[in-house]
Amino acid sequence: MGQIHVVVGGQFGSEAKGHVTGWLAREMEDVAAVVRVAGPNAGHTAYDDQGRPFALRQIPVAAVTNRTVDLLIGAGSEIDPAVLADEIERLETAGIPVVDRLYVDEQATVITEAHKLQETGVRLGSGDSTLVQRIGSTGKGVGAARSARIMRHAMTWGTYVEEGETAGTALADVQTTDPIGTIADRIHHELQRGHRIIIEGTQGFGLGLHAGFYPYCTSSDCRAIDFLSMAGVTPHNGELVVWPVFRTFPIRVAGNSGPLYGETTWENLAEQTDGYIKPERTTVTNKIRRVGQWDYGLAQAAIEANGGEQICRPVLTFLDYWRPEVAGVKSTDGLDEQAWNDIQGVEDGLGCKLWAVGTGPDSIVQLADKPL
Repeated sequence: MGQIHVVVGGQFGSEAKGHVTGWLAREMEDVAAVVRVAGPNAGHTAYDDQGRPFALRQIPVAAVTNRTVDLLIGAGSEIDPAVLADEIERLETAGIPVVDRLYVDEQATVITEAHKLQETGVRLGSGDSTLVQRIGSTGKGVGAARSARIMRHAMTWGTYVEEGETAGTALADVQTTDPIGTIADRIHHELQRGHRIIIEGTQGFGLGLHAGFYPYCTSSDCRAIDFLSMAGVTPHNGELVVWPVFRTFPIRVAGNSGPLYGETTWENLAEQTDGYIKPERTTVTNKIRRVGQWDYGLAQAAIEANGGEQICRPVLTFLDYWRPEVAGVKSTDGLDEQAWNDIQGVEDGLGCKLWAVGTGPDSIVQLADKPL
């Protein structure tokens, strides 16, 4: 059997899961397909071989870093047709082929304008608060679409295609099935052939519906087991490997978005790093993020929730935020003594080894001696 690699967020999202997924898709051998799951409320960014950044919310970021791998969107995903069409057009225009290797499961749920309005324009609960105001939701309609699916009146992607809604758009040639069958069938087929599959998870462990931060959370759980389910795969279909991704300074989205350990300000961080750290905006909403300090308790809980050190290969990103001196470093030779001390401290606190560290938006240093 092949290997199932699942990339998950270990905090509250924006840990650079797209960066790690793109790196794995580029560096690992025998990757047959990369699967994107969940909805377009999370943006993932990857850089192509020309250094161009692409922020994607529906299409797997492997489209940018691996020009031959199949791109799959699982049955447990929510599709915003306008977002998907825009991404196809942007990538194809940039010379990155997408349509001939992109498959969307016909059981995926379609997000409508009514779903977005339900989260941003309809008053919910008591008082005058919308979902966006109450919990800092991105308001992209994902939760409303999932609610509609549970109540059995959501539109599936298959129905959307059958009704001709894709005609005359960039979506017209998107495939829903292939000779092998459904997306899950394709994944199982590739695993049986000994190939590797990467599942690109979204958001982060702390945003999970049952992770302990309710109601300041998203509308699903965000563990590897949840993303496997969204893709239609079980852990028994292949050897499971989980890549929990952590950033040195965890963030939450702007607004009333819930607790954040050691919350500080971007101004404080800029002062501590002589201006190296600058304010960050979320990929999807373009709002200034809230930022906090490293939280061992949350990171340890994320590793346990994703199977423990036996199957987890943790990655620490934004190491350059702690040590600006290592910005852009791409090999272990470029890591100074202080950086190694930071790495050792994190490993001691987590109780397991780090497999890689991120030193910039397009730089990852592999630490483990073992091949990916």
